[in-house]
Amino acid sequence: MKTNLSLLILGAGLMLTMACTKYPPSSERLLEDLAVITQYDTKADFNNYKTYSIPTSITKVTDKDTTEVTTQLAMDILNTIAKNMDARGFVQVAAGVKPDVGIQVVYFQNTYVYSYSYNWYGYYPYYYYYYPYYPVYYSSYTTGMINIEFVDLKIVDPDNQRLYVRWNAFIRGLLTGTHTTSEITGSVDQAFTQTPQLVTSAK
Repeated sequence: MKTNLSLLILGAGLMLTMACTKYPPSSERLLEDLAVITQYDTKADFNNYKTYSIPTSITKVTDKDTTEVTTQLAMDILNTIAKNMDARGFVQVAAGVKPDVGIQVVYFQNTYVYSYSYNWYGYYPYYYYYYPYYPVYYSSYTTGMINIEFVDLKIVDPDNQRLYVRWNAFIRGLLTGTHTTSEITGSVDQAFTQTPQLVTSAK
């Protein structure tokens, strides 16, 4: 009877521990929220650029590997970038044609793992006293960030094998499965809205 009671207490303790699983604090949960940060080369004259190319996939980088993403959502993101580029006077060129600008899109995915314990004193049936029990539990969540780069292909530094980025946007929280397509494409629109300087009148 005492054994059954101890198992019942243990089960209740485990359920309580699982119910008390702590999600990351609010300061770290902000990683899941969409946040848009943009920066540009203040010395760049965007009127020097007219044509651009854009990839047909998004490069996904994790701590395990690098893959190319061609899902519908990835295509929606790429199409939204192209729409904004077209609206600002840039012209997309076909594959094989050298453009003035190359658009690069990279998605960085991170998985955060938390370990924690719950101090519980269970009833030990053989010695009839409370015995300390410290189970360790694990929880994880995934977040991601997309980096959109406006790469200058007109000026290349062959000696240092360097290309110059004239504008880029970091959008935090994308492709985590917690946002709608309209929210995600809206954040891409916001990245362009935040940089009105990114426009060309070149012919």
